[in-house]
Formats: sequence, structure tokens, C-alpha cells
Amino acid sequence: MTAARRLRWLELTPDYRCNNRCVGCWSVQDDGPSMTGAEALAALRQGRAEGVTALWIGGGEPTLRKDLFALASLARRLGYARVKLQTNGMMLAYEGFARRCVEAGVTEVAFSMKGAAAATHDRLARTDGCFALLVQGVERAREAGLALEGDVLAMASNVAQIPAMVALGAGWGFARFRVWMLSAVDGAQDLAAVQAEVPRIEDVAAGVAAAREAHAGRPDDFVVSLHTPACVLPPEHLAAAFDARAFGMRVVNPGGHAFDLADSPMEGGTFLPACAGCRHRSRCGGLRRDYLAVHGGGAFHAVA
Repeated sequence: MTAARRLRWLELTPDYRCNNRCVGCWSVQDDGPSMTGAEALAALRQGRAEGVTALWIGGGEPTLRKDLFALASLARRLGYARVKLQTNGMMLAYEGFARRCVEAGVTEVAFSMKGAAAATHDRLARTDGCFALLVQGVERAREAGLALEGDVLAMASNVAQIPAMVALGAGWGFARFRVWMLSAVDGAQDLAAVQAEVPRIEDVAAGVAAAREAHAGRPDDFVVSLHTPACVLPPEHLAAAFDARAFGMRVVNPGGHAFDLADSPMEGGTFLPACAGCRHRSRCGGLRRDYLAVHGGGAFHAVA
């Protein structure tokens, strides 16, 4: 860890269980490795020792963990000022769950969005009725006083809905959105089908720009786009480019496997020859290999 990558966030991935079976998700392993309480405690203590004050609980689907509330409570006692839950929202639809999150110390929730209506969201999550549960979960989280955000997963068949998803979430009270781009990593089930759902980066950039323009006057980070280099964004929307290095996150998975987000191949890491002369090179995380394998590098260009 260098001084330039000061840690701000710790993300815990306690396990990979999930109650969705989303298109392209390679991490769901109902019988896979699971983080023990001792592992979680060690990671939380290490994070605090390095000055981290914000915890991100991901997965899999973290609301399936029986020790979720204990984990959030422990984090707050150790001094984490923020505890964010990244979720599909289904469990929060149930009476009392959101309130228990607040009582345990969860401060904010990031809801995964895969469509602006049930037809798209349920199809891509491959779970009938999950959009209705998401809507109910958002309502109960808002009533409980949790801060709300949106994680928009862009795919080829929903990329045109990015502005509509942002508009929908904004109406629900979401304070900001992160647009993620589907990954087709080696080893994914039905790799060819997943690759067909990897959206073109120019379509993602256009959707992000349209969403930001529709909400002019919001903060610069109202809509940001992961995996989207600055060279494909309109100059007036360069603030939408997510800088993983500046974000300062360490991810800890079961078994003690830890890495800095900025070093993950999910964030880029590959550069084309022309990238050396780009004015954005110093703050660019590079391109994802899985994207280049599907669409090539024709959309990327050096900015003088």
C-alpha cells in the first residue's frame, strides 16, 4: 500500500451465497468458502489499525448472513463511522429487517438495479418477483432512515435503460449511483451467452452522460461509471470516470485473500499502445481484458 493509495474503505465479502442467479455472475457459490467470525474480526481490526473508517459489506448477498447484524454492530464498536450494505434488497422487504439494520449500526444501503421495470430486472436477475421485493425493500429502508444509493449493472440488453434506472432511483431518494459494466471473465458459466451481454463502452458512456444531463445541478458524483476510461466520456462528463486508486478500498474475501480494488483486473489494468500519449493516462486504471476480448479496443483513443 503506497501513500498515494490511502485506505478509506474496507470491503468484506463474507461469502458468495445469493438468492438471485444473475446473468453473468460468476461468484455465486452456495457451498463455497465462507468467512468465519474470527476472520471478519481480524479484517475489521486490521482496517482500523490502518485508519479505515468506512466498511462496505458485499457478497454474494450479505443479507443472507445470520451474523450480519452482529458484524455491523462489531464494526461500529471498533470505530467504523460508516457501514454500507450492498444488496439486491430482497430481504429488506421483510418487516423489521431494515429497522434491525439500523439498530445494528448500518448507515447506508446500495441497491443493485438491473432494469427500470420488473420485466428487465427479473429476467437479468433470473428471479421472478425480485423487482417487487426490491421496491418494497427500498421503501422500508427509507422509512428506517437509511441513506440510499444505486448500483446499476449495465448489460447489452439494459444499457439503454441507464437514464431510466437513474431517474427511478432518484425518485426513490437515492443520493448517488455507480454504473457497473458486466464482466465476462474466464470460467464464467455459459461464457458465450455472458459475452453477448457485455455492453459496448460507448453505449455505457452515452447512457451515463444522458443520466447526468437529466439531473443537472446534482453533485459531480451523482452518477459515476466504473470501468469507463475518461477517453470515451464527453469532456463535460469527465467527473463520471471512477478512479479506483483515489477511492482507496481494500477487499477481503474468505480465507484472508485481500487485495486493493485498484489492482483488480475487474477495474482495468490493460493499456493499448496509444494510451501512453493520452493526457488522462496518469489517472486512468486502464481497460478490462474481458471487454477487449469481446469488443476490441476500437472505442478507445488517446486524448491530446
